[in-house]
Amino acid sequence: MTEKNAACALVAFIAATAVAGCGGKEKGEAEPAAAAANEEPFAPSPVEIALAEPPAPIAAETIEMNSRRGRILFIAKGCVICHQVNGVGGKAAPDLSTSAASGAINPLDFSARMWRGASAMTALQAAELGYVIDLDAEDIADLAAFAGGADEQRLLTLDQVSVEMRKWFLDEPYWRAGDWSDVRAAARKFLLSSLRTGDDQRRASSIHFSMTSSMRLSSFKS
Repeated sequence: MTEKNAACALVAFIAATAVAGCGGKEKGEAEPAAAAANEEPFAPSPVEIALAEPPAPIAAETIEMNSRRGRILFIAKGCVICHQVNGVGGKAAPDLSTSAASGAINPLDFSARMWRGASAMTALQAAELGYVIDLDAEDIADLAAFAGGADEQRLLTLDQVSVEMRKWFLDEPYWRAGDWSDVRAAARKFLLSSLRTGDDQRRASSIHFSMTSSMRLSSFKS
């Protein structure tokens, strides 16, 4: 072999070695296709499967709304002491009068509005009535119907409210103040006084209506 041929063979050997070093695999290293074939197939969990589906439908109970019952409850439950409708009632809380039909009434929306004012409302009830008014789902639905029923609201007149209850109308617009600390303090004072001395510092009068509804009004000595 000539010197020139030997040099060419050496160059070819070096080039082949370099190519093998760059593209070769370590001993025992699997090819990508082979490694993928050995992987476990993806299997979603029951929770992942459920989250991928739309939520199951929930049946909602429909409550019959009756604005006539709502008008009776507005008086019987004592709402009229703080709220005014058709010019009848107190001014301590927002006026609930409506001048036109409100269309479809959503009792859940009405309940949410009550919830937002629940802290101030219950404090005022405890201070002025001596207890917190109890309302069930049907009561709230009926009151919502009355609050949105212009026709039924026009039927509310002052003579439907007893003379005794009219004395309890609150004309101070507490709801505009935003500070209920005095009302809450009065409520706590009443409750503590009741626990210490019983009923001797309270006089109670029961006001009964032609319907089955009734309410109890209690006063306390400041």
